[in-house]
Parts: sequence; structure tokens; C-alpha cells
Amino acid sequence: MTRLVYVQMERCLDCQACEIACQREHQGLPNIVVVPVEDRFAVALMCRHCDSAPCVAACYAGALAATDGMVAFDAARCTGCGLCLVACPFGVIQWTPDGRSVHKCDLCTDRQATGREPVCVLTCPAEALSYEEYTEFTRRVQHRAVASVLRGQEVKRR
Repeated sequence: MTRLVYVQMERCLDCQACEIACQREHQGLPNIVVVPVEDRFAVALMCRHCDSAPCVAACYAGALAATDGMVAFDAARCTGCGLCLVACPFGVIQWTPDGRSVHKCDLCTDRQATGREPVCVLTCPAEALSYEEYTEFTRRVQHRAVASVLRGQEVKRR
């Protein structure tokens, strides 16, 4: 089963440590962006590596390809047409500073090759990011939700 980076918005501190770490890991190109929402919370956005990725379908040059549960990007094949930016439902594919190509989250494949987690997950001080399988993530979130409800019932009984 495929592991991805999952975000728990309620834990995000908007410290942008994940952005900075990603930028350092990827030669100045951050592949994750933290977006604050009305001073209420922040959301870390990065490629979701969609099962049926619209960006892959839009890329006529074959620079984007779905392989092994992730969407891989081959910069050498990118023509800079920008169709993938328009197709991405999350708006997380970005132009390189020179505007000739794009970049996106690669789940830190170089780090994974040596058994390490993506740098954004490792760096997050609030543990708002996790790198795991979908079933693990949802199970953990469900347990936390049940515990929260039970804590609320204990307070009402007192």
C-alpha cells in the first residue's frame, strides 16, 4: 500500500518549518506551501499524488507519470506549457523561478531510498504532518475523534 504525507490542520502552527526544510532539501524550490486561513488555522498544501491524476492526463510531453502510487515528475521532459498547473485540483504544482518548467512534491524520493521520511514530516514541530498509509491515518484520526467525544461526555457528567 502507498504511503503519503497527511496533514492534520488543527495541529498546524503556521511556523512554515516544513516549507523551509523542503526548500533546503530541493535546492531552493519548496514543494509544500503553508496557507493561513483567516487567522483561524493553517493548511500545509503539497501534491496529493492522486490515483487518477488530472495533471498526468494534461501533460502531453509525458513529464508527469503515475508510478508506484505517486505522481513522478521528469523535468527533462517538461516543455513548460503549464497545462499541469491548470489541471491540478489543489493548485500545488508551481513554476520554477525562471518560469521555464514546473516543480512539485516528490515525497523526497532520495530520502526514502535511504529509509528516511520526507523532510517536511521530520521537521514539523507540531507533528501536523505524518507519512503513512491512508488506513493508518484514518484509524488514528478516528481514535482521536472518539477520545474527544468521550472526554466531552465525562465533563458533562460531572
